[in-house]
Amino acid sequence: MIRVFSSYITRKDMDLVLSRMVEDAVGPGDFNSRFAKAIRDQFGFEYAVALRSPHTAIQRAFKICGLGQGSKVAVSALAPSWHLAAVEDAGYVPIVLDVEEGTLHPSKEAIESANPSAVLLFDVLGKMPPSSLLQSPGIPVIEDISQVSGNITESASSNTFAYFAVWGFENDSPIATGGGALLCARGKRDGQILRSMEESLPFELKMTDYNAALGVSQLKSFPQMTERRKAIYEILSRQLARTRHAGLKLGEGESTTLYAFPVFVEGSSKEIIEYARKHGVQAELAFSSSPAMIGDDAASRFPAARSIALRCVLFPMHHKLSNQQVDQIGKIIATLP
Repeated sequence: MIRVFSSYITRKDMDLVLSRMVEDAVGPGDFNSRFAKAIRDQFGFEYAVALRSPHTAIQRAFKICGLGQGSKVAVSALAPSWHLAAVEDAGYVPIVLDVEEGTLHPSKEAIESANPSAVLLFDVLGKMPPSSLLQSPGIPVIEDISQVSGNITESASSNTFAYFAVWGFENDSPIATGGGALLCARGKRDGQILRSMEESLPFELKMTDYNAALGVSQLKSFPQMTERRKAIYEILSRQLARTRHAGLKLGEGESTTLYAFPVFVEGSSKEIIEYARKHGVQAELAFSSSPAMIGDDAASRFPAARSIALRCVLFPMHHKLSNQQVDQIGKIIATLP
């Protein structure tokens, strides 16, 4: 079975991890700092802090923004359910907003109507938010860029009042560290805030060197990963064009190096998933854990997000796929019922 996501861990990656274990240096240390610095240098962040989990990263971002207890935080209806947990665990009230079909983000008007104290954006399938969402005066913006693969350097606006990016490295990330996340800033002021926060950060909240070593190793081959994903995307897109189903609509300048290959199904998603599995390829709903799919009233509260969540099925597109496997996936996509 060809799985949607791969651990991406190679022997070279593990050799670096084992060297830390032999040195009895698995906890946060040199590799934690090296990984954060490498990310800053390669992707143009002013500062970055390597933390144990995306949940921790979002909560630290909230704390930096100085929100009062009970503050409202705008959240996308297509966001993973742990976004809601992070907001609630921090003592805030999540205000879940429907999305626009074209951008896959809530509209600026919906955010303004909700009048939140902060906005938690989620770059669905790598779709970056419109610049207007990053320019809300006086409202801090936290952007989850975990699914943004090839265009991370363009994932923020310098005009944002207060902007922090959370980049998770779970199993579905192009760079998978076995757990952990970076909390990043682009602006000098926000970068200084992160530096000050890191100085008092509890040891137990920092990414371990075990995870950071995986990140350092994989980051070296990130350009090759990106090119491979782009090539696979082009192949699968040509096959999808032969069907009645649709792919992700990309705007000018948006990346084709997606974290997986999305198909917007005309008909039954369940039938598509079962068809792929029958032919040796795993496929899965992209937003099964999102607010759009949870709750009896989700369909009425979030009609656009619900429609997207019911139709969007992910197929494998990771860089470790062989040419033979890509051909197999392409043939299945081309013959989808």
